[in-house]
Amino acid sequence: MKYFSLNVASHIANVCEAQNITYNNTKIQKLLYCCYGCSLAMYNKRLCDEYPRAWQFGPVFPRVFSYIKKGHNILTVCQKLDAPMDILALIDEVINTFGRHSATALSTWTHKEGSPWDIVVNAMNDPNGIIPDDLIAEYFIANV
Repeated sequence: MKYFSLNVASHIANVCEAQNITYNNTKIQKLLYCCYGCSLAMYNKRLCDEYPRAWQFGPVFPRVFSYIKKGHNILTVCQKLDAPMDILALIDEVINTFGRHSATALSTWTHKEGSPWDIVVNAMNDPNGIIPDDLIAEYFIANV
């Protein structure tokens, strides 16, 4: 079920646009992380081909971050993700749940003590390291 991370991020941005939800690179990162985590928790499957990394401001998908940071329009990568309805519904539900929060609030949430980001950065002492899927799945099952 792994989709290209840029396509998933683009779909998220398009859903945000359609629902008048403001977003920036940080918010796209956090919404993508939430979609990724919910997919692991619900289906035990990765949503995209890229692993989130434990960067300073929370989980980041480097390819997506770089694409947006370079000034490319994430909206134009793909208009609608070619995915089954259950995956599209999952993404919609995540955006409905988390999209109303600011990028700062979502970043703060990802930094909570005991979060996968916190474990990688502080317990494992691996800033910029890959956040393991098992940590993400366990956290989303227990907290989301």
